[in-house]
Amino acid sequence: MRIDAHCHTDCSDGNVTIEERIAMIRSSGLDAATITDHDFISKEQVALARRHCQEMPYIPGIELSLRHQNKVVHLLGYFIDPEDSGVQRHISSVQEHDIAVTEKLTAHYRNRYRCDITLEDLKSDSLHTFYSMSFIRKAASDLFGNDSKKSLAAFQDAEETLGMSYADFSPWDVRSAIELLHTAGGIAVLAHPGGRNDALMQTLGFLLHDETHIRAYVSWGLDGIETGTPVHTPEETLFYTGLCREYNLLSTAGSDCHGNDPYLGPATMGVFTDIAGDSYETMCEYHQKKRF
Repeated sequence: MRIDAHCHTDCSDGNVTIEERIAMIRSSGLDAATITDHDFISKEQVALARRHCQEMPYIPGIELSLRHQNKVVHLLGYFIDPEDSGVQRHISSVQEHDIAVTEKLTAHYRNRYRCDITLEDLKSDSLHTFYSMSFIRKAASDLFGNDSKKSLAAFQDAEETLGMSYADFSPWDVRSAIELLHTAGGIAVLAHPGGRNDALMQTLGFLLHDETHIRAYVSWGLDGIETGTPVHTPEETLFYTGLCREYNLLSTAGSDCHGNDPYLGPATMGVFTDIAGDSYETMCEYHQKKRF
């Protein structure tokens, strides 16, 4: 059974609702589903997704935004309990931090561009959640007609003016995040560890992971690596697949689909083909063996 193990809804920075995401999964011919929104999961989200999945298997997921060596790192979590108290405390902390950061951004854009986007404008349709990067996406659309160069230049100007980097949006460490996911009954998979040819990732300051980084994460309990992703070069895919074999890690693949969004990318779900036919079973078998 095939599962696209990385996708988003408007509960974070996707532009489709939970119901629309499940419909996209079905229409793409996938056999199982997950949603991995940034720094958000709840029992309501999981219940709604499962209701629309009907007979289709569903894996509760999340993508944690983190920082390592002052660079951005994303960590996927699967099979986690959405009601876990530690996870929900972390989500509350992220929401508070996101609101504080976004208030600084909205003030800067208001002064620089006379932009009147408010925090209320950024709440999702699905569950009225809030995510800071939704502001950047909306500003890109409202102010710059989704011109990526102008949008990124404006964001970099904001970072410089505010004395921040994108890594400051997510000042949580990888080791604690792996422990958090394990405590919630889940497994931890490093998202898109490469992407050296992806201009957006490099502009935002994502960490390009080498074996030294992976070895450290493994010592902290890392369970897997997202080896298949549209941002990886073929060489990167081979490199990270080799590390999975060497360190006995789970290998996953996902489109990182946000929806048909001109700024964050096209609706790649169903187009991205590096998904094994037994990807769902492989994830389930690994989780059953690990059982924290």
